[in-house]
Amino acid sequence: MNLIFLAVFILSCAVLAINDPNAVLSSLTVGANKAVTLSLSLVAIFIVWSGALQVAEKSGICAKIAKLLRPAIRFLFGKTDEETENLIAVNMSANMLGMGGIATPPAIKATELMNAKGNYDGAATLFIVAATSVQLLPSTVLSLRQSLGSEAPASILLPTILSTALSSIFGIAVMKSTMIRSEEHTSELQSRR
Repeated sequence: MNLIFLAVFILSCAVLAINDPNAVLSSLTVGANKAVTLSLSLVAIFIVWSGALQVAEKSGICAKIAKLLRPAIRFLFGKTDEETENLIAVNMSANMLGMGGIATPPAIKATELMNAKGNYDGAATLFIVAATSVQLLPSTVLSLRQSLGSEAPASILLPTILSTALSSIFGIAVMKSTMIRSEEHTSELQSRR
């Protein structure tokens, strides 16, 4: 994938150099400046939300969220231990708040635990749920829109909720139907033996 981006970058620079040689250097420096500014904005956003997540974990809020999400977690991921359920709950709640970068480490740890215990369907389902996650408050996108001067940064709330809810429902439905078909196929093969 990096080779593709490198090829696109080199091709873009070559086309720009042919069309307007004076613009190549200024475009590169302006683009780099914007990239650094955006990265610093994202770092600040992640620091704030990471701190909020640490406070939520230490105060027991994450455990309460895990308890609220336990029926959904057990339906989606099967029977798992308490540590895995807590990690999944942290992942799901962070994704619901639009903090995908903060949601990743608990998802990786939960996936490792499920794989170690042979719950491969649960690990695959977590991948789908994390990738399609319902976002009730897309905080990272809202912060970026606000930092870049959007006049209505919250105008994306309803479309975000609807699109992420639909993608989650569709992703989970496809995953569950695939799991059911796989189980039927396995039982059919076992009955033939």
